[in-house]
Amino acid sequence: MSKIYGIPYLVVYLASAGFPLTEEQIQQYIAEKDIPHLRPTQNLYVFNSEHIDWWIQTKRLDHR
Repeated sequence: MSKIYGIPYLVVYLASAGFPLTEEQIQQYIAEKDIPHLRPTQNLYVFNSEHIDWWIQTKRLDHR
C-alpha cells in the first residue's frame, strides 16, 4: 500500500492513471469530502494509492 504525499504528487499520479485533474479540482473534491485522503497535519495531505485507484474507477463508472 503506497502513499502519495501532497496534492502536486497526486496531480502527477492521476495524470499517469489517465484521470487528469488540476490542483484546484482536487482541492474542491477535498472540500466536498469526495476524495479519500488523510490530513495528518495542517499543511499535508496524504492519499493512499489503492484508495485513489478505487476512487478513479467509481468516477469513471459514474460518468458512463
